[in-house]
Amino acid sequence: MMAELKSSKLDAENVRNMEYNLFKSSLAQIGTIIVQNVIMLGFGMSLAIPTVVIGSLMLDDDGGGGGGGGADAMTLTETEASWYGSVLLVCHPTGGLLSGVLQEIVGRKWCMALVSVPQLIGWYVLWRAGNAFDLYVSCVALGLSMGLSEAPVLTYVGETVEPRLRGPLSSVSTFTIMLGSFVAYLMSTVMPWRTVAMINMAVPVVSFAAVVLLTPESPVWLLSRNRPTEAKKSLAYLRGCVSTADVEEEFSELSIYAGFNKSVDLEQYVDCGLDQRRLSYVKYLQINTNDNTNAEIDILANQNQTGFLDTLKSFWTPELNRPFLFIMLFFFFWSFATFIPAKPYLIAVFSEIGLPCTAQWTLVYTSILTLVGTLLNVLTVAKFGKRPITLVSMALCAFSMLGIGMYMVSTTYFSFSSTWIPMILLNALFFFSGYGVFPIPWMLVSEIYPTKGRGIASGLTAALAFLMTFILTKSFLEMQEWLTLPGLFTVYGSITLIGTLYLYACMPETENKSLQDIEHFFIGDLDDFEDCDNLS
Repeated sequence: MMAELKSSKLDAENVRNMEYNLFKSSLAQIGTIIVQNVIMLGFGMSLAIPTVVIGSLMLDDDGGGGGGGGADAMTLTETEASWYGSVLLVCHPTGGLLSGVLQEIVGRKWCMALVSVPQLIGWYVLWRAGNAFDLYVSCVALGLSMGLSEAPVLTYVGETVEPRLRGPLSSVSTFTIMLGSFVAYLMSTVMPWRTVAMINMAVPVVSFAAVVLLTPESPVWLLSRNRPTEAKKSLAYLRGCVSTADVEEEFSELSIYAGFNKSVDLEQYVDCGLDQRRLSYVKYLQINTNDNTNAEIDILANQNQTGFLDTLKSFWTPELNRPFLFIMLFFFFWSFATFIPAKPYLIAVFSEIGLPCTAQWTLVYTSILTLVGTLLNVLTVAKFGKRPITLVSMALCAFSMLGIGMYMVSTTYFSFSSTWIPMILLNALFFFSGYGVFPIPWMLVSEIYPTKGRGIASGLTAALAFLMTFILTKSFLEMQEWLTLPGLFTVYGSITLIGTLYLYACMPETENKSLQDIEHFFIGDLDDFEDCDNLS
């Protein structure tokens, strides 16, 4: 009887210790991701500032949104506004491609830290801007900082966070972007845009200090650079500052995935791609260790350090080209579903729709709805999964845009007017775009690419996604003149509906799946979900 009591006490103590370790691990990962996402706060502010400046300089005859000095008389023509509203997005791809290379050279941590440099320059130039050219220069710098930030942040989450937390934490970056946009919009209602730019200069300074001082390097990247001791220490820190012995099992699994572990069985990983099979051969070499085989191990390990050209060549392999094609089609429909090409011109769009409150305050409350939707995504994605959230959100965004288009046609041709109808539809559009459409593809970017080339592939994905957005944003005013605003809403809604059908047919479920399972899915039979641990 005493032995049974002692055993039950030990079991209860083990459960408490396990729960405590789980809590420490979760707290460490959440804290690290929140700290590094200060970068994305600046991203959101950068994304919002053209809307604020264009709304001020195109609507006020005296440039009253500028505030302070002779530059207050600065105004923008429609052509200048279209360039200013879109140049931010065309510079983003350049930064995205550059981040893909920098991630592999200097690591995820220092690539994130370097984001602060162009961002600080961009805010300073905007604060001192005296003409349209200065605005363009500020957008170039801010666009580069946006491109540099996205891929390393997403890659870092994918490589450092456990599957149980990866979904919610990968959506934190989108929430932070929305929060940054909301703060910028809110500040613009009570202060000139120059003051907003001046205050925003503090963000890159804080983010640089946070990343350098409080963020460890990705263990996967350290392993890819043959630095296992540092990688193990980093993993131990990310799991709650535990001892390296406590993460030995996870480190072993992670090093297999990263292509570093030398204790892999060939048959066990026969379906997991070339890198794992090569490392299985390294296992054979280790068993027969001598000076020659040690040299061969080093050669094989060095082969796992992927360069930019090697990664481009590897796009011909299923490990990269299948997830790449899938996510790029997703981003094509994402550009329409989020209505992001209209973002710099939202004040004028809201004014034309006809709403019961001013366009400036509509901008604020719709950004609140998007922010709330993104927060809800963080809280519910682990429970509902990415696929259902995406399909429901895409469908409702499509019907919202189609509804707004039909309402505007009815007010023109049938003299029907009821301002609460477009308000409800706009609320639905911005809420559900924040809940599912906007964050999900970025979350997938952090998951679907294999270790080999993940940094460059994610950078290229972000670059091409925003290149598409630039083309749509730059042509938005011309398309509006040709199709009219009701026609644009109808076209955007129709394309979003087609995108919903595409995702229903092709999108797998990745929530609570390991990176190995996800990679297995894309290199296997795309039609066979059951063979990949029921991935979909």
